[in-house]
Amino acid sequence: MEHSKIAIVTIGQAPRKDMAEDIQHLKQDGLHVHEFGVLDSLSPSEISALSPSQEDTDVLVTLLTNGQQVRLSKAKLMPYIQQCLHDLHGFTWILLMCTGDFANKLSIKNLLLPDRMMTNLVKGLHTELAIGLIGPEPDQQITVAEKWQKAHFEVNFSASSPYHFNAHDLLAKAQQLEYDGADLLILDCMGYSTPMKNMIKHQLNIPIIVPREAVFTILKAIC
Repeated sequence: MEHSKIAIVTIGQAPRKDMAEDIQHLKQDGLHVHEFGVLDSLSPSEISALSPSQEDTDVLVTLLTNGQQVRLSKAKLMPYIQQCLHDLHGFTWILLMCTGDFANKLSIKNLLLPDRMMTNLVKGLHTELAIGLIGPEPDQQITVAEKWQKAHFEVNFSASSPYHFNAHDLLAKAQQLEYDGADLLILDCMGYSTPMKNMIKHQLNIPIIVPREAVFTILKAIC
Protein backbone atom coordinates (compact mmCIF):
# COMPACT_ATOMS: atom_id res chain seq x y z
CA MET A 1 0.00 0.00 0.00
CA GLU A 2 1.67 3.18 -1.21
CA HIS A 3 2.11 5.87 1.44
CA SER A 4 0.98 3.59 4.27
CA LYS A 5 1.62 5.14 7.67
CA ILE A 6 2.89 2.56 10.14
CA ALA A 7 2.98 2.98 13.90
CA ILE A 8 5.43 0.70 15.66
CA VAL A 9 4.48 0.57 19.33
CA THR A 10 6.74 -0.85 22.00
CA ILE A 11 5.27 -1.63 25.40
CA GLY A 12 8.34 0.14 26.81
CA GLN A 13 9.75 3.48 25.70
CA ALA A 14 10.58 4.69 22.19
CA PRO A 15 12.82 4.87 20.37
CA ARG A 16 14.15 1.36 20.98
CA LYS A 17 17.90 1.55 20.42
CA ASP A 18 18.14 -2.24 20.16
CA MET A 19 15.73 -2.16 17.20
CA ALA A 20 17.16 0.93 15.50
CA GLU A 21 18.95 -0.94 12.71
CA ASP A 22 15.91 -3.05 11.82
CA ILE A 23 13.61 -0.02 11.81
CA GLN A 24 16.09 1.90 9.67
CA HIS A 25 15.97 -0.96 7.15
CA LEU A 26 12.18 -0.61 7.02
CA LYS A 27 12.57 3.09 6.25
CA GLN A 28 15.20 2.38 3.60
CA ASP A 29 12.70 0.00 1.98
CA GLY A 30 10.28 2.91 1.66
CA LEU A 31 8.00 2.31 4.65
CA HIS A 32 6.71 5.36 6.51
CA VAL A 33 7.44 4.20 10.06
CA HIS A 34 6.88 6.10 13.30
CA GLU A 35 7.84 4.79 16.76
CA PHE A 36 5.80 5.11 19.93
CA GLY A 37 6.15 3.72 23.43
CA VAL A 38 3.35 2.87 25.83
CA LEU A 39 5.49 4.18 28.70
CA ASP A 40 6.71 7.35 26.93
CA SER A 41 4.70 9.81 29.01
CA LEU A 42 5.08 8.01 32.35
CA SER A 43 7.41 9.05 35.16
CA PRO A 44 9.83 6.56 36.77
CA SER A 45 7.48 6.23 39.76
CA GLU A 46 4.49 5.58 37.48
CA ILE A 47 6.46 2.90 35.63
CA SER A 48 7.50 1.35 38.92
CA ALA A 49 3.83 1.15 39.93
CA LEU A 50 3.25 -1.14 36.93
CA SER A 51 5.63 -3.79 38.29
CA PRO A 52 4.06 -7.21 38.85
CA SER A 53 2.77 -8.11 42.27
CA GLN A 54 3.03 -11.63 43.68
CA GLU A 55 -0.52 -12.23 42.44
CA ASP A 56 0.27 -11.31 38.84
CA THR A 57 0.50 -14.38 36.62
CA ASP A 58 1.11 -12.60 33.30
CA VAL A 59 4.42 -10.73 33.22
CA LEU A 60 5.72 -8.69 30.28
CA VAL A 61 9.36 -7.68 29.81
CA THR A 62 10.55 -4.65 27.86
CA LEU A 63 13.20 -1.97 27.60
CA LEU A 64 13.42 1.72 28.55
CA THR A 65 15.37 4.27 26.52
CA ASN A 66 18.13 4.24 29.15
CA GLY A 67 18.72 0.56 28.42
CA GLN A 68 17.05 -0.71 31.59
CA GLN A 69 15.02 -3.91 31.38
CA VAL A 70 11.68 -3.64 33.20
CA ARG A 71 9.13 -6.23 34.21
CA LEU A 72 5.50 -5.14 33.91
CA SER A 73 2.16 -6.50 34.98
CA LYS A 74 0.12 -7.09 31.85
CA ALA A 75 -3.10 -6.40 33.75
CA LYS A 76 -1.82 -3.06 35.03
CA LEU A 77 -0.40 -2.10 31.63
CA MET A 78 -3.51 -2.86 29.55
CA PRO A 79 -5.27 0.53 30.04
CA TYR A 80 -2.10 2.32 28.90
CA ILE A 81 -1.80 0.06 25.85
CA GLN A 82 -5.43 0.66 24.95
CA GLN A 83 -5.08 4.43 25.28
CA CYS A 84 -1.88 4.49 23.23
CA LEU A 85 -3.47 2.48 20.42
CA HIS A 86 -6.60 4.65 20.50
CA ASP A 87 -4.46 7.75 20.00
CA LEU A 88 -2.94 6.20 16.85
CA HIS A 89 -6.21 5.55 15.02
CA GLY A 90 -5.07 7.54 11.99
CA PHE A 91 -2.32 5.08 11.01
CA THR A 92 -2.73 2.50 8.25
CA TRP A 93 -1.19 -0.23 10.41
CA ILE A 94 -0.33 -0.36 14.10
CA LEU A 95 2.24 -2.99 15.04
CA LEU A 96 2.35 -3.82 18.75
CA MET A 97 5.91 -4.92 19.43
CA CYS A 98 5.15 -7.64 21.95
CA THR A 99 4.64 -11.39 21.52
CA GLY A 100 2.31 -11.58 24.52
CA ASP A 101 -1.20 -12.97 24.07
CA PHE A 102 -3.53 -10.04 23.37
CA ALA A 103 -6.13 -12.01 21.40
CA ASN A 104 -9.70 -10.98 22.32
CA LYS A 105 -8.29 -8.14 24.46
CA LEU A 106 -7.46 -5.64 21.70
CA SER A 107 -9.89 -5.47 18.80
CA ILE A 108 -8.60 -2.60 16.66
CA LYS A 109 -9.10 -3.50 12.99
CA ASN A 110 -5.69 -2.32 11.73
CA LEU A 111 -3.72 -3.78 14.66
CA LEU A 112 -0.96 -6.30 13.93
CA LEU A 113 -0.30 -8.67 16.84
CA PRO A 114 2.95 -10.67 16.68
CA ASP A 115 1.52 -13.51 18.78
CA ARG A 116 -1.36 -14.04 16.37
CA MET A 117 0.97 -13.70 13.38
CA MET A 118 3.50 -16.17 14.79
CA THR A 119 1.10 -18.90 15.91
CA ASN A 120 -0.61 -18.86 12.52
CA LEU A 121 2.75 -18.82 10.70
CA VAL A 122 3.91 -21.92 12.57
CA LYS A 123 0.55 -23.62 11.98
CA GLY A 124 1.13 -23.00 8.29
CA LEU A 125 4.47 -24.81 8.50
CA HIS A 126 3.20 -27.89 10.32
CA THR A 127 0.54 -28.67 12.90
CA GLU A 128 2.42 -31.31 14.88
CA LEU A 129 5.76 -29.69 15.63
CA ALA A 130 7.29 -29.91 19.09
CA ILE A 131 8.30 -26.34 19.85
CA GLY A 132 11.17 -25.14 22.01
CA LEU A 133 10.46 -21.67 23.40
CA ILE A 134 12.94 -19.23 24.89
CA GLY A 135 11.63 -16.10 26.62
CA PRO A 136 13.26 -13.37 28.71
CA GLU A 137 12.25 -14.45 32.24
CA PRO A 138 11.65 -17.81 33.96
CA ASP A 139 8.35 -16.63 35.47
CA GLN A 140 6.92 -16.22 31.96
CA GLN A 141 6.91 -19.97 31.47
CA ILE A 142 3.23 -20.56 32.21
CA THR A 143 1.80 -17.77 30.07
CA VAL A 144 4.19 -18.26 27.13
CA ALA A 145 3.60 -22.01 27.09
CA GLU A 146 -0.17 -21.60 27.42
CA LYS A 147 -0.55 -19.42 24.33
CA TRP A 148 1.22 -22.03 22.19
CA GLN A 149 -0.65 -24.88 23.83
CA LYS A 150 -3.91 -23.10 22.93
CA ALA A 151 -2.67 -23.29 19.34
CA HIS A 152 -2.34 -27.07 19.91
CA PHE A 153 1.44 -27.35 19.95
CA GLU A 154 3.60 -29.42 22.26
CA VAL A 155 5.99 -26.97 23.93
CA ASN A 156 8.96 -26.77 26.26
CA PHE A 157 10.20 -23.46 27.73
CA SER A 158 13.48 -21.97 28.87
CA ALA A 159 14.62 -18.42 29.67
CA SER A 160 17.52 -16.27 28.45
CA SER A 161 16.97 -12.51 28.31
CA PRO A 162 17.68 -10.59 25.09
CA TYR A 163 18.13 -7.48 27.21
CA HIS A 164 20.91 -9.01 29.31
CA PHE A 165 22.15 -10.92 26.31
CA ASN A 166 24.61 -13.76 26.78
CA ALA A 167 25.28 -15.82 23.66
CA HIS A 168 26.69 -18.78 25.59
CA ASP A 169 23.61 -18.90 27.83
CA LEU A 170 21.23 -18.64 24.87
CA LEU A 171 23.08 -21.44 23.05
CA ALA A 172 23.07 -23.69 26.12
CA LYS A 173 19.31 -23.22 26.58
CA ALA A 174 18.68 -23.81 22.87
CA GLN A 175 20.78 -26.96 22.79
CA GLN A 176 18.95 -28.34 25.82
CA LEU A 177 15.59 -27.74 24.17
CA GLU A 178 16.82 -29.48 21.03
CA TYR A 179 18.08 -32.40 23.13
CA ASP A 180 14.67 -32.58 24.82
CA GLY A 181 12.99 -33.10 21.45
CA ALA A 182 12.17 -29.70 19.98
CA ASP A 183 11.61 -29.69 16.20
CA LEU A 184 11.63 -25.90 16.03
CA LEU A 185 13.05 -23.16 18.26
CA ILE A 186 11.24 -19.85 18.74
CA LEU A 187 12.94 -16.95 20.51
CA ASP A 188 9.63 -15.70 21.85
CA CYS A 189 10.13 -11.98 22.43
CA MET A 190 10.45 -9.01 20.10
CA GLY A 191 13.71 -8.19 21.86
CA TYR A 192 15.56 -11.06 20.16
CA SER A 193 17.32 -10.07 16.93
CA THR A 194 18.56 -11.72 13.76
CA PRO A 195 22.23 -11.36 14.87
CA MET A 196 21.36 -13.21 18.10
CA LYS A 197 19.86 -16.01 16.03
CA ASN A 198 22.89 -16.09 13.76
CA MET A 199 25.24 -16.51 16.73
CA ILE A 200 23.72 -19.88 17.58
CA LYS A 201 22.01 -21.30 14.49
CA HIS A 202 25.07 -23.10 13.08
CA GLN A 203 25.43 -25.06 16.31
CA LEU A 204 21.86 -26.39 16.19
CA ASN A 205 20.17 -28.92 13.94
CA ILE A 206 16.70 -27.38 14.16
CA PRO A 207 15.37 -24.17 12.57
CA ILE A 208 15.03 -20.97 14.60
CA ILE A 209 12.33 -18.32 14.25
CA VAL A 210 12.86 -14.79 15.54
CA PRO A 211 9.49 -12.98 15.72
CA ARG A 212 10.94 -9.53 14.98
CA GLU A 213 12.52 -10.81 11.78
CA ALA A 214 9.37 -12.64 10.69
CA VAL A 215 6.96 -9.83 11.58
CA PHE A 216 9.02 -7.13 9.86
CA THR A 217 9.20 -9.31 6.74
CA ILE A 218 5.40 -9.59 6.73
CA LEU A 219 5.07 -5.85 7.34
CA LYS A 220 7.20 -5.10 4.28
CA ALA A 221 5.11 -7.55 2.24
CA ILE A 222 1.79 -5.84 3.00
CA CYS A 223 2.93 -2.20 2.71
